[in-house]
Amino acid sequence: MNWKKIFAVARREYIERVRTKAFWIATLLIPFLFLGYIVVTIATTRKAGGERHLAVVDVRGNLYEPLAGDIAQREAEEKKKSRTFPHWILERRAITGDLAATKEALRQEVLKKKISGYLVLDPAALEKDQAEYYSTTVSEFIALNTLERSINRVLLRDRIAARGLPKSLESELDRRVDLKAFKVTESGTSEEKGAGILSAIIFLSIMYATMISYGFQVMRGVIEEKSSRIVEIVIASVQPTELMLGKIIGIGLVGLTQYFAWAIVAMNLSLPGIAARLGTTETGAPKIPVDMIGYFILFFILGYFLYASVYTLIAAPFNTDQEAQQLAMIPMALIISGMAALNGVLANPAGGIAVFLSIFPFTSSLIMFLRCAISEPPTWQIAVSVGVSLVTTVLIAWIAGRVYRVGILMYGKKPTIPEIIRWARYSPRKPGTSPEARPAS
Repeated sequence: MNWKKIFAVARREYIERVRTKAFWIATLLIPFLFLGYIVVTIATTRKAGGERHLAVVDVRGNLYEPLAGDIAQREAEEKKKSRTFPHWILERRAITGDLAATKEALRQEVLKKKISGYLVLDPAALEKDQAEYYSTTVSEFIALNTLERSINRVLLRDRIAARGLPKSLESELDRRVDLKAFKVTESGTSEEKGAGILSAIIFLSIMYATMISYGFQVMRGVIEEKSSRIVEIVIASVQPTELMLGKIIGIGLVGLTQYFAWAIVAMNLSLPGIAARLGTTETGAPKIPVDMIGYFILFFILGYFLYASVYTLIAAPFNTDQEAQQLAMIPMALIISGMAALNGVLANPAGGIAVFLSIFPFTSSLIMFLRCAISEPPTWQIAVSVGVSLVTTVLIAWIAGRVYRVGILMYGKKPTIPEIIRWARYSPRKPGTSPEARPAS
């Protein structure tokens, strides 16, 4: 095998893709689109303002005034902190006829957009720690949370007063414990505020998307060269296996180039002044640990070469994207299965499922990276994960190379699975006596 020719092919693949406008548009635009998504998400989460006209049915008659006062007080406190608070406009509604008739009349007002919703404070329901809220939408979680907290505070005061206890007891009972989580590592402990987990999920999403994207690029590159007959000219000076490895390495370097460019943008945007203006954090963007970046590069390379070999194995026997599309769903399903286990791994990074998926070669690059980013798995598990990935990649690349050298020159009828297996098992003994010389049957 001539590594000089392999790197020449890799250089050609790399330059062809890096010189395109689409590459640079994606490289420069994606970080800002992603940052914009984060900023918009944080802004809409923290600033869920707007007026909401709420009709309150206070059956007992002693909770409306305290509730309106508590909501007004909380809104004033949030305004002092320059935060946008949901503005509830409360209106007392008396029961006309019976409670069911009153609810029906209010329901009609909601449908006619006269009010945003109505709240029913029924003593029978409150005894069961329940209050009823009706609206055309119940997905405004932040607004509903502020309303729920105000109702709880009002009920707490009412119960304290009913038992003749001092009012000062309210502040004592309303206190909450702030649970601080500290991550324990070999080097010590550090407070985990969620930024590290968020960074790990972002990196995982990038790895997931790029492995699929560049895997498909490898597959389409093989099929395009084959369908355009360019490969027949290239094969005259380069062995098929050398061409395959060069293509995989070249496209992989394109991915690393994008990561490098994104890292530079991320480091500049993480400066405290810029991050504060964007509203992502008060003290600057969260610092990304160096070891997380190292694990990310390591497991991306392992995952990319594994799936690039799989996609090459899938593409070599076929002549069009449509023919290879069905089999291409298999590696995609394996990558998606790794992402599907995200919540389970976050909940228990050291559990049996997490350990298995971090060693299973087709999910190890995603799951082991996630475990390394949010916890500190045993060194032997990391070593086994890397070793299994390498062995699996070498095995699939070897099989792909044997199929590639035959399939790259095969045209006409789509080969069957037994024929592809025969190509993988074939070992030519003399020049010119390979399956290339025989048409696919």
